[in-house]
Amino acid sequence: MAILKRGGNAVDAAVGTALTLGVVTPAFCGIGGGGFALLWLAKEDKPVFVDYRERAPASATNSLFRVMPKGNVVRDENSVGYRAVGVPGTLAGDSLLLQDYGNLKLRDVIAPAMAHARKGILVSRGMAQVWRKSITKLRRFKGSRETYLKRNGPYRTGESIALKDLARTLGTIASNGISEFYTGRIAKKMIRDIQTGGGLISEIDLERFQPTLREPVRAGFKDLEIISAPPPSCGGIIMTQALKMLEQTNERLHHNSAETLHLMSEVLMRANTSRTLVCDPDSSTIPISKLISDSYCNEMKSSISLDKASSILPHLGNSGHINSCTSHLSVIDSEGNVASVTESVECYFGSGVVVPNTGILLNDTMHDFDPKPGRLNSVGPGKIPMSSMSPTILLKDGRPLLAVGSAGGPRIPSSTLQALLNVTEFGMSVEDAVAAPRIHVKDTLVQVEGRIPPQTIAALRKMGHEVEVKRPTEIYFGGVHAAYSKLITGELEGGADPRRDGEPAGY
Repeated sequence: MAILKRGGNAVDAAVGTALTLGVVTPAFCGIGGGGFALLWLAKEDKPVFVDYRERAPASATNSLFRVMPKGNVVRDENSVGYRAVGVPGTLAGDSLLLQDYGNLKLRDVIAPAMAHARKGILVSRGMAQVWRKSITKLRRFKGSRETYLKRNGPYRTGESIALKDLARTLGTIASNGISEFYTGRIAKKMIRDIQTGGGLISEIDLERFQPTLREPVRAGFKDLEIISAPPPSCGGIIMTQALKMLEQTNERLHHNSAETLHLMSEVLMRANTSRTLVCDPDSSTIPISKLISDSYCNEMKSSISLDKASSILPHLGNSGHINSCTSHLSVIDSEGNVASVTESVECYFGSGVVVPNTGILLNDTMHDFDPKPGRLNSVGPGKIPMSSMSPTILLKDGRPLLAVGSAGGPRIPSSTLQALLNVTEFGMSVEDAVAAPRIHVKDTLVQVEGRIPPQTIAALRKMGHEVEVKRPTEIYFGGVHAAYSKLITGELEGGADPRRDGEPAGY
């Protein structure tokens, strides 16, 4: 809000908020990670998609990780420690967003993040929960122990933690620009620590990192247009396929009824198989137009029974992450500009590595590659791993209606899809839409939040679904944050997911 009030637009506000989230929710995102940004530029009446996802080091090969017979990587090297680190893209992406689409300078929008790091942050409920889960990882590395542990234990809800090293790092970047991170003194500190620890990132990897502009996935759904993330994300394709299959069934949907959840499960089972067809588009050709075509979606839908569960789909295998963590934010400004931004360090607290004396927590995005060689999403030099991050914008009559996205790894597309439908199909306020109980489909297993009524769960099982009930308090089902524009009145609404610690704000 402070950035908007100072004359910043939606892009400035989104970048400033993302940088601040990297301080106050360091388990989820930060300058040692990467992300995607989907914009709607009001004056130009067009979307822009910026890919600043982390890349594999140039020396990485598809035999980088040793895989055990059950598919696990030896010593978890793809998720913990220096070999798990991909080349960070957050600052390069945020800088490009500001330079090309914002009104303010980096030094202006980074100031709140610096202030929070210097003065200290109060540990939120959600952060305390993941701190406990990450304690073993954080204890392994000197920089992490010194930065994120208190008497060798996790910080708890309501406790305060100051990040003095990170505040100094952010101050240096604010004064000298992102070149400090990619070619300057900070870069040299990172490279020295990474290579001493057995990691592969080199000075050239950092120096050559550049964000990529990509064409977003665009498709119609009834009288709306969905714009979402293209490969290397599978999210836009999955959501588009699911929406087209739902539209083609011509069934009347009722929110979270057994019949609707059955149908949702069936379309997600089929759409999720697209994960095996998506990778870095610069390494392989991905037939996006075919995958989201009416004919392809109709063919997938044709095997759906309206009262019986499918059991014909193959196990998808390990083609990427399972428990990754992320932050999403959505902004609409008074001029009609929209920013839907998802950033991540991959798993909770990334690789667990904090570069000593910098406060920089490094990602473990190499975890998103298939560790086995010879696969579409296998490790490759300079390659971007497949992602589920799905920043999305919905248009009605060519005008932005909804900016939405989620955290939660593979649950991102299903969480975003259900929140989107709650607004457009079930007429919910955006706040109710993101708070409503959700499901997720893992292969053919239907995972449901504990708030789904027992009789609905029983009906799903009677249809033949294998159902797993998750505790209501789990953050497993993502963290959807959305901004909604009432096109007739011009009013704006925000919705923050109670599963996480965000909240809507406006003026």
